Amino acid sequence: MKSKWQFYERAQREVYRKLKVRERPEAVVGAGWGFLDHFFIFLFSLGFFARIDFRPQRVKRVMIPTVLMILTYEMKQLTGISSMNQLEEHLFRDTALLKIIGFTARQIQEGFCQRGKGKRRGPMHRDTLADFLSKFSSKEVDFILREAVRVLVRHKLIRGRTYILDATDLPTTKRYKGCGVKKVVKRQWSSKEGKEVEIVKYVYGYKLLVLLEARHKIVVAARVVKINEHEKNFTKELVREGQRRTGGKLKVLLVDRGFIDGVLLWWLSKKMKIKFVIPARKNMEVSQDIRGVRSEKADGQWIFIEKTKEIKVMGVRGLLSYDQFGEEAHRRTKGRKDFKANPINAVMVIRWDRKDYPPGKEKVFLTNLPVSRPMRIIDQYDLRSEIENRGFRELKQGYHLLKYPQKTVAAVRAHAVLTLIIYSLVNAYKSEHGQRLAHLGIRRWRGKQMGESIHKMIVYYEGIYGIVDVEELFYLMDMTPKELYRLKINQLQREIE
Repeated sequence: MKSKWQFYERAQREVYRKLKVRERPEAVVGAGWGFLDHFFIFLFSLGFFARIDFRPQRVKRVMIPTVLMILTYEMKQLTGISSMNQLEEHLFRDTALLKIIGFTARQIQEGFCQRGKGKRRGPMHRDTLADFLSKFSSKEVDFILREAVRVLVRHKLIRGRTYILDATDLPTTKRYKGCGVKKVVKRQWSSKEGKEVEIVKYVYGYKLLVLLEARHKIVVAARVVKINEHEKNFTKELVREGQRRTGGKLKVLLVDRGFIDGVLLWWLSKKMKIKFVIPARKNMEVSQDIRGVRSEKADGQWIFIEKTKEIKVMGVRGLLSYDQFGEEAHRRTKGRKDFKANPINAVMVIRWDRKDYPPGKEKVFLTNLPVSRPMRIIDQYDLRSEIENRGFRELKQGYHLLKYPQKTVAAVRAHAVLTLIIYSLVNAYKSEHGQRLAHLGIRRWRGKQMGESIHKMIVYYEGIYGIVDVEELFYLMDMTPKELYRLKINQLQREIE
């Protein structure tokens, strides 16, 4: 069934002309989020939403086009609405934004059917949107992400060669259907016992795995799994998907410690021809090995040192103490007399922020990149640290990643992936337009946009709209105010002509 959904197009000059001749508009509303029209124009120029107007298999009857449901939820995330209960009070009362999304005036006032009439406020009941999300299968959610990546690649908005593989927990209560549970042991001081004691805690929920382009923070592959499942079990499929979707752009992978596995690292290096950087665990033999040469001098062949007042880094080539690094068959020969370990490079941070790490506490990273310039390895891995410290925090605080629409795995999965998509599209928009938004989080961006639109209104005619300043409106009605603070009459006249 072909969707009747369409997007209101911005036609500023035409709206000016219609106002000039006193043609009655379809609707006039406060601008509010009107400046998002530039973002919407960007999105629709990509052609993304035309590719995702499908009917989920579990949906028997489609009253509201799928693309409109997806757009509505994306706008919920973008505008910072944390709870489904707030939809009717905030998003569904913002006529301007609803019309930009694609709702008609009649749909906004009357909805799509008589079901729930009197209970809903706006085009649909809040539960309708949450129920719709829970109907998406894992394949359908992945299809939406794949199409988002496809259009971004086509428009050359994903160009980087360095990617990040990371994970974050999505904690819930045990009442969530399909959730996992993991045991967490923490040590903390007990004043009662006068010593450190172990505290055992059980955490329920899911885990979000993401593969994203490092420079512009654009997600190209993702998985939502049970919180107790190990990250390494999904590495191969995520990497293969990333390579497929980006056309083989993935050349360097910055990996979270949770993904460490010698067989997988060998596969990345030899099978996929991908360079990697990953933190070593403290108790690994290879970590102890490189720490043992901390006092050695650089020899230009095996040991390399770079330092400043703030940082001191050592690179060591060809370490043989990571006996897990190899194919599965190779690893099984460990302990035999003829066993030969495969060499791997490592980088050790000795000094950071002008403070030397005590012996045995140095940070160690494993890599198959050259380590003759070890500081470059650390600079690269800083990109992953930025995701850990800023990216996931922005997703959780700015986009409310941990505020789920329903207590089902399907709803959590759809919510997480749709949130990643709008996060990626915003980041792509920033890079494409080169705005000062590059260093603004979504929360600061919202404040900036709302402040600029205080004097604006959106004027709608059939199929088109324009954003008009109140001073412009009075000028077009031949009632120009005596004092003008923003309007440049000559400039407006040129736009109308």
